[in-house]
Formats: sequence, C-alpha cells, structure tokens
Amino acid sequence: MAKFLNKKEQVFDLQLTTYGRQMLSAGNFRPSYYAFFDDNVIYDRQYAGFTSKGPQNDIHHRIKNTTQYFEGLTLFESVEDTLQDSGGTIYDGELLDPTTKPRKDIFRFDSVIGDAFLDAGANVAPAWKVVALQSKITSSVIKDVIRDTDVPQINIDAIYSLKVEDGVYDPSPEGVRDLETSTSLFTDGNIIKLVRTDPLIYAEELNTQLLTENFEIEVYEVLTSIIDSVSTETLEKKFFERYKPQIVNGIMVSPTLIENPEQDLTTDSVEYYFDVLTDAEVNQILACKGAEIFNKQSYYVNLDFDCDEVQSEEIYYDIYGTVTEPEICD
Repeated sequence: MAKFLNKKEQVFDLQLTTYGRQMLSAGNFRPSYYAFFDDNVIYDRQYAGFTSKGPQNDIHHRIKNTTQYFEGLTLFESVEDTLQDSGGTIYDGELLDPTTKPRKDIFRFDSVIGDAFLDAGANVAPAWKVVALQSKITSSVIKDVIRDTDVPQINIDAIYSLKVEDGVYDPSPEGVRDLETSTSLFTDGNIIKLVRTDPLIYAEELNTQLLTENFEIEVYEVLTSIIDSVSTETLEKKFFERYKPQIVNGIMVSPTLIENPEQDLTTDSVEYYFDVLTDAEVNQILACKGAEIFNKQSYYVNLDFDCDEVQSEEIYYDIYGTVTEPEICD
C-alpha cells in the first residue's frame, strides 16, 4: 500500500520495478537515462472541481507546500492479475520476460517534461511530420488500441505482387535486390518479377532541437489469440540482431562490428522478417523521387541527399566487338 511522503525529510523517492529488481539480481541493471514528469501536479485547480483558478500568487505555495505526494508506485494491479497471462493460466515458477511481452499499464507516464528552448519558440508545441514517400497511409488514430495508451498510430500497407515482363537484360540494376526478385528466363522469353512497394517514410520532429539521433525504432509482432470466442491481441518484441554485440559482460570481444550470419538468426530477430534501413542506407533514387512529388505539394521534405546531382550517362564497351581502329605496329 502506498504512503504519503514526508517532504521535510524526503525530497524524492526512487523505487525499482519488478523487472528492475530482476535485472539488478542478475547483474544486468545499467540505467542510462532518466526523465522528469509532472503528471501529479495540478496547475489549474479548476480541474479538481473548483469554480475558479485562484490567485496566481497562491499556485506556487499550493504546489510546493500544501500538496501531498505519494511514494513511488511500481505495481498497478493485484497479485492475482500479475501472475496471470492473457489466457488466464497462472505461471508455475516460469519467469515472465517483460522485454518481449510488455505488460499493460494504464498508469504509464508519457508526457516527459522537455526542454523549453525550442527552435520555433516557447509558444509552439513539438509536433511530428510523417510522409509516406512510397506505399500509402491507410488510416491513423491518436491512441494505440492494443496497449490502450495515448500513442498516435499510423497504419501503412506494404503491397507485393508478381508481374510478368519481357526478359530483357538489364545491364545496370539498381541493386542486388533487383537481381534476386526476378526469375530466370522462361521458354516464351518472359520472366516473373516481384513488384515491391516497400514502406519508405520521411519522419521529422518539428519545433524542437535537432539532435544527432532523434528516433528510436522498436519492432513488435501482433499476436492474436482466441479465448472463449473472444479475440485478444498482444505485442511481442523483436530485437535487432544484424550485428553481433561488440561488448559482452562489459568486455569488448571484437574491435569492429561483425555481421550476424543469416543461419544464426531466429524468429526473435527483426532481420528474420525484413530489413530496416535508415538515413544514408535508404535508396537515394527512391527517396529523391518521393521528395520531388511532395515538395511540389508544399510538404517541404528535406533529405540529406543531393537530389540535384546530375546522373552521368553510363557507357558500356563491348570487349568482344570488332576493332574499328587497329593498333599501329612499328
């Protein structure tokens, strides 16, 4: 049961969650960042049932001196609900891994207190600009319906289809994938080619400071289970395992990144299903084509590529052709 803090003796309270204690016991608890929240502060007392905001000079005194605060809360459900999975069966000593199956938490804090020095001024709130340069945005919602959290969600469909084309030799493919996504030549002179519309997304965080790495990418698989004719959806996290870890148990095992062989990838890795390319890894030709379309519609897509660079004409020499200019022998 939570208790009130004595603000004369304790300024703040730190509590480890169940997963944090598990990581600490295994020697793997290494916190790397922290954040501050003000979800428990009522700046305008009208939200607490009063008819007026009250004098401006009394707000600071009310928040600092007359408002009580609870100690840190780490468990928001009963013990019986904690020991049950989505199917309703109790774990028999099995350790539930929260990193792969995050637990539903309706008291999760999402509004971190950020820096007031914004690029667009203190009167403008941070915002997102997301443009689908390839594929189409089918729908969007302001709330994640699976985890019941206030996280905006954008749905994009990736469509892949087979197409019959003339078996014309392409002397200049754009990449290795163009060679892997087509069959060999059939007797009728045609080939079957896989037409891809991979999601190509331009995402920008507006009205805030531009850092070197503004985004973190997490991939989850939606698992659907039917229990008593009721369909429920849960999320299972996938991990990026394209490269082997350079540091194991605090010791550097390799001076450079070593790519993980495909046969070592399991269904827990993202690369088992698809590849995620970011920034300079993205196909420059596709990105520039999409930027050209949306810039004409005043979306102002700013890429890190130099799309104005003129492509030089490719020249091929037939080394088995006839010699037009014979060599002069002395």
